[in-house]
Amino acid sequence: MTTARTRLTAATVEERLDRLTRRTAAAAGPPPPAEHAYRQAAAVLACYDPATLRPVGHEPDAAALQALLAVSEPVHGADGSPEWRLPEALRRTTLAAMAGPDAHRRALDTNPDRPQGPVQLALTRYLTDTAPPPAEQDLDELLATARVTAWLDGLVPGLPGATEITDHLERRRLLEPLRRLAGTHVAGRADVLAELAEHTAGTDRRPMLIGGPDGVGRSTVLARFILDGEHRSTGPRLPFAHIDLDRPGLLPQEPLTLLLDAVRQLRIQHPGLRPLAEFFTDKWIARAAAPDLHTLAAAHADSAATARGTTDHLTASVRLLTAPAERESLYREFARLLALALPDGPVLLAIDTFEAAQDTGPEVLAELRRMFDLLADANPALRVVLAGRVPAGLPARELHLPDFDRDAARAHLSALLGPAADPAALDPVVDAAGGDPLDLRLAADLIGSKDTTGGELHEHLHRHVLDRIEDPDVRSLARPALVLRRLTPAVLRYVLAGPGGVHVPDDLRAGELFDLFARETTLLGPAADGSLEHRGDLRRRLLPLLQAEAPEQVAEIHEAAVLHYVQEDGLTARAEELYHRLGLGESATELDRRWQPGVEALLTGSIDELPPGSRAYLASRSGRTLHPAALREVPAEEWERHAEVQITRLLELDAPHRAAEVLDHRPAGGERGARLLLLEARVRAALGELDSARALASAARSRAVEEQAGGVQLEADYAHARWAVDEGFAEEAGPQLAEAARLAEDLGDRLMLIRIELARRTGAGSGDGAAALARLVDDRTVRLLSRDPRLLLAATAAVGELRPELVRQSLRVIGLRRFTSRQRTRLARVLGEWDATLGGVAVRTAAPAGPGAVLPSAGFWPNWLATAPPDQAANAFIVLTTALPGGTAVLAALAGVYRQWLTEDGPATE
Repeated sequence: MTTARTRLTAATVEERLDRLTRRTAAAAGPPPPAEHAYRQAAAVLACYDPATLRPVGHEPDAAALQALLAVSEPVHGADGSPEWRLPEALRRTTLAAMAGPDAHRRALDTNPDRPQGPVQLALTRYLTDTAPPPAEQDLDELLATARVTAWLDGLVPGLPGATEITDHLERRRLLEPLRRLAGTHVAGRADVLAELAEHTAGTDRRPMLIGGPDGVGRSTVLARFILDGEHRSTGPRLPFAHIDLDRPGLLPQEPLTLLLDAVRQLRIQHPGLRPLAEFFTDKWIARAAAPDLHTLAAAHADSAATARGTTDHLTASVRLLTAPAERESLYREFARLLALALPDGPVLLAIDTFEAAQDTGPEVLAELRRMFDLLADANPALRVVLAGRVPAGLPARELHLPDFDRDAARAHLSALLGPAADPAALDPVVDAAGGDPLDLRLAADLIGSKDTTGGELHEHLHRHVLDRIEDPDVRSLARPALVLRRLTPAVLRYVLAGPGGVHVPDDLRAGELFDLFARETTLLGPAADGSLEHRGDLRRRLLPLLQAEAPEQVAEIHEAAVLHYVQEDGLTARAEELYHRLGLGESATELDRRWQPGVEALLTGSIDELPPGSRAYLASRSGRTLHPAALREVPAEEWERHAEVQITRLLELDAPHRAAEVLDHRPAGGERGARLLLLEARVRAALGELDSARALASAARSRAVEEQAGGVQLEADYAHARWAVDEGFAEEAGPQLAEAARLAEDLGDRLMLIRIELARRTGAGSGDGAAALARLVDDRTVRLLSRDPRLLLAATAAVGELRPELVRQSLRVIGLRRFTSRQRTRLARVLGEWDATLGGVAVRTAAPAGPGAVLPSAGFWPNWLATAPPDQAANAFIVLTTALPGGTAVLAALAGVYRQWLTEDGPATE
């Protein structure tokens, strides 16, 4: 039954305010003796139950108890029952009026049946001077201590300070995930832990990789090793940073995120590191926030390839936070920070779930390898330990975790079953399951769900685990259901029933089957959207068996799933449709037709389940790259698409030699298409081989004409002309640029027309062509330029004075960095002259004091330009020049600043 909500009226609000006022007034004055006795009792309790509360040194008094309730706060106890609590101010006033520890003990003794919990335990201990030091408290105790010491500050002597509590809290929070991961034991891994200890203390500076199959305990071993170093009986603790790549925000393709988190963790373990850690963190966050003008200066680099809007443009490109040119400085500064702050003994950098980096692609692993090498050179005490798949994909000392031996398997199974396990029943199960961690987990699940003997167990493991299902229809569908990533009643009826040979006549029966599947917790679990999902470790083990043994049935399920999901809307339905199309190995053309931005995030976790061509397609679509061995069986079209993604990323990383190596792995046979020829031309240009690049661009243009690929032909014409300009052959470039302009007009490619005009200005001298370029930049084109910050910066520098909106767009998209003193002087003068025409409105708008403040205008602008953070300055310029009239001179001055930065920082080497 639903209770109607009371309507909130003005009279209701007034009545509640009056009640609160009376409560405050009642609490402020000295209470009568009976009320004071109840307040004393409540002051030593975290919360109280009115039915059991006893006054201190006074007989029970119903009126006094009601008075106490009138000044107390209603709360919920740990079990959800209603309780009451004295407000903090009143608690402190009451405790201050009590005569010290003896009075506190007497009040506690008066209420021995008080509600219990961590906060009450901490309050009792600190009132009776029996609290352990913060270093000996667990996380719950520390949280309670933080709360209680705020109540008792200044009233009870010997309390730990807020900084001490915070330091210990941060440390406990740092260790708590590791404790959960490690559990209470690591069965049979003493030799592995010993080898890790030897590596950490030794002289081998290569990373160590803890490898092994899924479920074997890689992360558990790593966590236990770190905790063992934390609790050394002799010697200092082992400083560590545990970087779990499963955590949101930790990006293997962006090493800055890993090193910032490492610094955070080391600062928690060593509070004395705080000043250096804060300096490092603030510096590199500011560097990451500033625009990478060195890269952006290459406005023509890769031209349309980095801003293509066609269907083969990757939809999940990762923005680099640190410029490739700055990364060596980042690594060396991190190593120097460790050497200064932690000069004694080794420091452990532990990277867990390293398969996330391995899955991202070889160029990411290559950058991580460079980072590890530079860190080892700069700080020989640093030791890197990885937990991931074997092989690592980079030079590493590999430590393979085998299956459990008999004793370890027995201990692991006992831990999985818990204290209720019968020791005598473990051996038959271990005999059947062996030492495979997944088999042992399945065995534990089966034993928990039914009375299963060791002799019966062997039939239930691996794929035979499906045969134990009691309902015949569910049993028939369970194995083919592995093809599906999610189960719903509709999927069971319209997708799975036919290929599984089960009659599902209506939605009622589909719902019944869904409920029966939901009971099979060994196999499936609930998803956030209400569907069912297979246990990942089990599905990874069994799906390849099904794909090998029943390929026709697998294909039939894929086809039925496509027909089902194509009729549904939403990102999830589109992702499932594409997953099954990928499973069928459909063509890139068909996949492109059904692609929807955003689905890549829902698909990449299943990439290893797909056939080679589909794997390459999904990798290129999601910004991932595959190892060359995984591309050997891929059709040429998919190889080229994948290579374009990988090469574009490597060129962004300023690694043209590695990009050339990608081209060396092109599948044998067949002619190179226009796009591949142009791709190779870009690599040769990046290597400085402009003659070769121009020849390849010319070949790409000819092939594009044959293929009737107008977009590629346009890119090839532009690239050929651009490289001719760079070599000083402006006369040769002229006709090519004219042909490119004609083709761009035919294709309606406004951004390419801008590139062409910029190239003409470069070849003819910066004074020519400004008016023609400005005519191309209308409001719609300014918005389009946001796709390509490089081109936006070049256009702003060229004609920002003529098109002020270009400057505003650059402020939005690119931002600002710190101004030089000469730039500040000029901008301050222009701002001052503009503000004088407005009567000081601009100063009052920009000032931190806000509109209406009376501030002297003299000296304001130079100080503001010197102290305002770049992001705030950029936003302020946008607001001021949009809201106030006559700001074109300010925007023109900013265009000049962008032009100076463009000249100073580039163009970047191609």
